[in-house]
Amino acid sequence: MESFWQELKSLLKTLLCFVVALMLVPLLLLSFLCAHLGNELSNYVLSIKYPNLTISKSNKIRTLIDTPKNAGIFHFLLQVEGNCDFERIKRSYAQYLTDLRDKTGMLRFPKLRQKLVTCWGHYAWVNDNSGFNINNHVLLSTHKYRGRPVTESNIQDYVSELATKYIPSDLPQWQVIVIPNSDSTQPYYILIKLHHLIIAEEEDLHVSEMLLLQDPHKKHLMTLSDGLEQRSSNQKQLSHFVRKPEHISRLMNHLVHLVICRWQKFIYEFDSLETPDGASSAVQVRNLSQLASLVLIILVNVFLGYWRSRSVLQKLKRRSVTYRNEVGRFQTVRLLLNRELEQRNLSWLVARNAIYNSLQPTNLAKVWTRFLWRLNLNHVLLLPYHFYCEILAFTDVLIKGQTSYSSTYCARLHLYVPLLLYAQLEFFKICWELFKAPRNIYEVLFEQPTKELNILHKKSYSGRKIVSFSRSLSGAQLRLRNKDKFNKDLRESDFSLTCLAGAVHDYLDTFSGDMQVPRYLNTTCRTIDKGYFTDRVGDKSKNIGGVVFLQLPLREPDADHTKELHDVVERIRNQQIMIYLASIGQTKFSLLTSLIPHVLTKIFINFFSYNFPITITEIYGATDEFQSAWGQKVQDVLLFRPPQSKTCLSLNLHRFGDKYRLAVMADTHLAPDHTTITRSFERYMETITL
Repeated sequence: MESFWQELKSLLKTLLCFVVALMLVPLLLLSFLCAHLGNELSNYVLSIKYPNLTISKSNKIRTLIDTPKNAGIFHFLLQVEGNCDFERIKRSYAQYLTDLRDKTGMLRFPKLRQKLVTCWGHYAWVNDNSGFNINNHVLLSTHKYRGRPVTESNIQDYVSELATKYIPSDLPQWQVIVIPNSDSTQPYYILIKLHHLIIAEEEDLHVSEMLLLQDPHKKHLMTLSDGLEQRSSNQKQLSHFVRKPEHISRLMNHLVHLVICRWQKFIYEFDSLETPDGASSAVQVRNLSQLASLVLIILVNVFLGYWRSRSVLQKLKRRSVTYRNEVGRFQTVRLLLNRELEQRNLSWLVARNAIYNSLQPTNLAKVWTRFLWRLNLNHVLLLPYHFYCEILAFTDVLIKGQTSYSSTYCARLHLYVPLLLYAQLEFFKICWELFKAPRNIYEVLFEQPTKELNILHKKSYSGRKIVSFSRSLSGAQLRLRNKDKFNKDLRESDFSLTCLAGAVHDYLDTFSGDMQVPRYLNTTCRTIDKGYFTDRVGDKSKNIGGVVFLQLPLREPDADHTKELHDVVERIRNQQIMIYLASIGQTKFSLLTSLIPHVLTKIFINFFSYNFPITITEIYGATDEFQSAWGQKVQDVLLFRPPQSKTCLSLNLHRFGDKYRLAVMADTHLAPDHTTITRSFERYMETITL
C-alpha cells in the first residue's frame, strides 16, 4: 500500500511539472520572438554602422560566453610517423584550405583568411583579407625544448607551453605549429589551434579538413552486418544514453524508399529523355494523361532546381559580401521552366493537340474499353491466380517468416503491420518521455546536483590554458587482467570512467589541506565519434553526442566504486533522455539559445558552469588508423576541448581501436597539479583489478 501512495505522489508531481511547463510555453514563444527580433535588429544596425565587417550570427553557447582572455580555442595534437617535411605540410594547407577555390573562382574557406574582431559585444569578420600570409599561421617550431631534444619525456611540457600562448589578435584565429623530431625513428608532432567560430560559421569546413586527416579504411558502402557490428561495439561506449527510435526510422526510410522508387518508375515511363545507348528519346505527348504526367514532372524539377539555386546563392553570399546575383527569383523560375519545356519539346501547341486528341469520341472509346478490359482481367479472369499467390505468400510467411511474393496483400500486411505497431509503441513511449521531461529536467538541474563545495569553486581563473596527456594504454591488457568481469552489468566504459573519477579524487586530494574532497562532483559529459576527425561530407555535428549531467562519485577505484558508477550511468539513461536530445538540438540548430535572450542565457550558463566545473568528453572510434593529406601515417590524435565560463577543467577520454588515452586541458591557475590526473589515470588503468 505504501508503494502505491509513493507511485501516486510521483505521478502527481510529474503531472504538476508538466502542467507548469505547458503554462510556460506562451512565455517561451514570446521570449523567442523578442530574442529573434532583438538579434536581427542588432545585426542590422551593426552591419550599417560597420560596412567593412560581416557580423557573426552564431548562436552557439561558446559564442555567448567567449571572451578575449578565455576564448574557445580548440587544440588538436597529431603524432605523425616519419620525417618532418615542413614545406610539404605548408603546401598542403595552402592547397587544400587557404588557396582552395570553388567552381566560380571564389575562395572556398574565406574565413581562414579573415580577422575576427568584436564590436558591441558581437563577433564580426573583417571583409578585407589582403594582408593574409600563410607563414603567420603554419609555423615551424624548434626540435629542442629548453636545450633538450623533444621526446616523449618532455613533449607534454612543450605542448603545454605552446597552448598557453594566445594567437595574435591581429591575425585570423588559427595556427598550425609543427614540432619536428631530432631522431627520424621518433614521431614528430603537429599542434593545431582553431577558434570554434571558424568551424561554426564556415559551413563547408569540417574539422577533418582543418586537420587534413582521413580514415584510410573508410567504407563507402555499409552492409547490414556492418551496421549490426557497429551497434554492438558502440554499446561499450559511455554515453550512448538514448536508443534511437528504430522502428519509426525504419518505417520512414521504407516509405521514402518506396516513394523514390515509384517516382523513378513514373519518370522512366513518362519522361525517358535518353535511351540506354545515349540517343535522345523525348516522349511524344499524344493524350491528356501523358500531358498531365509531363507537367507534374516539369513542376517538380523546376521546384528542385529553384531550391538548389537558392542554396548555392546563399552559400556564395556568405563566402563573399561583394557577390551580387544578377538573376532575380522570378527570372530564375522562368529560366528553369523554359529549360525544362525545351528539353521535353512541350509547348502550347503540343498541349492543345494532346487535349484535342483525348476528347475525340474514338479515343475516348478506346480509353474506356482499355480501362474496362484491365478491370475485368485483374478482378475476374485473374482472380484465381491472385488467390493462389496469396496462399503461397501466407504459407511462406508462416514457415519462413518472409515471402518473395512482394506484390500480394499478405506480403504488404506482413511488412507494414509490425512496422506500424512497433512505430506506434515507440511514439507512445516518446510521448511518455515528453510527459516526464519537465520533472526530470527540474530534478537533474536543481534537486540532484550535490551542494558540496570543492577547491575548484574557490579558485580564480586567468583564461589561459595548459594541457597534459597520458600514455597510450592497452585495452587488451585491461581485459586480460579483469578476465570475464566485463558484461552487460559492468561495462568496460564504466571501469575507465571509474579510473577517471579516482584520478580526479587524487587531484582534489592535493588540496585537502585547504578543503576536504567532496564525495560527489557535478560534471557534464558528452561523446564525439571518430568521424568528427575524418568525415568531410554531411552534417558537421552528426558525430557529436548530446550532453548529460553526471554526478561523479570520488574515491579510489574498486569493484564497488565501478558498480556504483554503472548504476549512475543507468539512471542517466532512464532520466536524462530529453536533456540529451535538447542538447543535440542546441548543437545542431542552436535551439535553446534561440529561445532565450542572450543576457539571460549568459546568466544561466554562468550559474550551471559554477555548479558543474568539470566537463568529460569521450572520443571513440572502431580503429586507431589515420592518414594525413600529405601521405604520412598519423599514429594518434588528441583533442583538447577548452573549458569556458566558470568551467575550469576539461577531461577528454580517447578510445581509438583498443587504446585508451586521457587528454586534460585546464586553466593555468590549476598548474602544476593538473598532471596528477593523467598520472593517476595511468596507474589505475594499469593496476586496478575488479
